Amino acid sequence: MDHSASHSEMPEVTPFWQRLPLFFRYPFHWEPLLYMAVLAMATLLGFIVPVPAPLGHLLVHLGVWLAFIRYAYKTLDQTAQGRLRPDQHESHSDKERANLPYKQFAILVVTGFVLGFAGRLGGLIFGAALIFSVLTLPASVMILSITRSFWAGLNPLAAIGMMRIIGMPYLGLCAFLFLLSASQNFLLVGLLHRLPFWALLPALNFVAMYFTLIMFNMMGYVVYQHHHLLGVPVVAGAAAGDKRGVKGSEDAGAIGRLIGAGQIDEALELAYEAQRVAPDDVAAHGRYHKLLALAGRDDRLASHAKRYLTLLLNKGQGDEALQVYRSMHERDAAFAPEQPAQLLRLAEAARRRREFAEALALVKGFDKRFPGHAEIPAIYLFAARVLCENLRQDASARQILAVLLARYPEHAISAEARQLLAAIDKLGAAPAAH
Repeated sequence: MDHSASHSEMPEVTPFWQRLPLFFRYPFHWEPLLYMAVLAMATLLGFIVPVPAPLGHLLVHLGVWLAFIRYAYKTLDQTAQGRLRPDQHESHSDKERANLPYKQFAILVVTGFVLGFAGRLGGLIFGAALIFSVLTLPASVMILSITRSFWAGLNPLAAIGMMRIIGMPYLGLCAFLFLLSASQNFLLVGLLHRLPFWALLPALNFVAMYFTLIMFNMMGYVVYQHHHLLGVPVVAGAAAGDKRGVKGSEDAGAIGRLIGAGQIDEALELAYEAQRVAPDDVAAHGRYHKLLALAGRDDRLASHAKRYLTLLLNKGQGDEALQVYRSMHERDAAFAPEQPAQLLRLAEAARRRREFAEALALVKGFDKRFPGHAEIPAIYLFAARVLCENLRQDASARQILAVLLARYPEHAISAEARQLLAAIDKLGAAPAAH
């Protein structure tokens, strides 16, 4: 079985923002629901433990939330591997994962000390440090879950690497997590005056657990969505690969661990070798492309992006090719594909996405930039179709078709151009008939 084919046939993972209702329903599966209910009720033990108040409540809450955060990390870990429902989760014990709440607490303590030190340096520095710590917190949690390493979770370079690999969706994740936190606080305040005293403590803890589990489930899914770039092995939808597939999975895992440890240069070299030995592997090229951008290797990025774009187009992945072209064009306005004809294929992808202005911009001036090119008639017809069928600019479409027929009267595409021109003239004449 061809390894590249297996990648191209793998179903695309649905973006997390299209699954928001499922995240809200996740805690209502019987297993997490029962677990949260038991832990929430366990907080009442603070009233009966033979320890003076408020120490009794503090100890009980620490125990309850330690158990719950362990469960939340298990949810993140299992979701990241593609086990999207609790009934799919593996039940084996993991000592390293059991220690994650302690490591997370230690990271928060260190972050608190850093923020305290930044506060002494001035309000501007404190504000910048606070914003950075808030933005990198989800990345830190995900890195800690992937690597099980306190130092990787604390490493700001590793967090920045995670953010750059995920890209703009990471900001969307932060926004959703912020809205969840705000919703949790709003609901907690609303419960304060609506419940009897004995029920207040379990209810507040249950609500906090509900929203926390949604957050961890969402972060786990974001890791799953980008598992091929982060080197996280998955079980859901995984093809039964041959030796090349196993080798690709091993490479992805090693690259992910290096990224998690902040060793970007080492990850870059491994990714380079992976795409070199598998020139048709879209996933390997995608990892290498992301890492080149992450490492700021703009010279190598530009040359590789052209090969990557060609591969994506040859694999029929026009949307992905268009995204690569856009990102490169933002970096360098002079960036161009390997072959001028690929501009038409990118324009067709933009048209399928109903991004008509960009479709026309991609082929604008093609005849002047590449005089005599064999694709010029097809580009004229494409532009005319977009103007006529999508933008209702029949006059402009008619002008382009007239030029096409005047310059290429014997071209094979001229018959189609005459049909389109006749349709435009017929539509133009229709009002006069009334």
